[in-house]
Amino acid sequence: MNAVRRRIILLLLVLIFFHAAHILEEVWANFWPVGRYYSRETFIILNLIFFAIPIFMLYYFLLEKKWSVYLCLIYGIVMTLNGLGHNIMTLATGKYFGGFAGGFSGIGLIAAGIPLAYYVSKHLKEIKSGKNG
Repeated sequence: MNAVRRRIILLLLVLIFFHAAHILEEVWANFWPVGRYYSRETFIILNLIFFAIPIFMLYYFLLEKKWSVYLCLIYGIVMTLNGLGHNIMTLATGKYFGGFAGGFSGIGLIAAGIPLAYYVSKHLKEIKSGKNG
């Protein structure tokens, strides 16, 4: 396994950790859709389903399935945008509790998502050039 794959695996684990923390933060601080559009239980169930996707993605990345590499890239980008969105909206509205909770863990999503996307795109170039190993 090359250094880029090892970094991707480490960053995926870190991003999955911050993703779990993000869900907990949203539930704890009452992210605005909770209670308005979803019950707390429904919100948790939906987020657990969404959380299962990166777990399976990591598993298939470890099995070296090429399609999982593309999902890793999408996951890194989506989580980065998620973290940015929570922080921007919290600053714009000034409302955290009952508002756009998720900004603290959102910083972790950004900090892990950007390098993940970088290394996954680097890995995709290696795959295309035949240098992965």
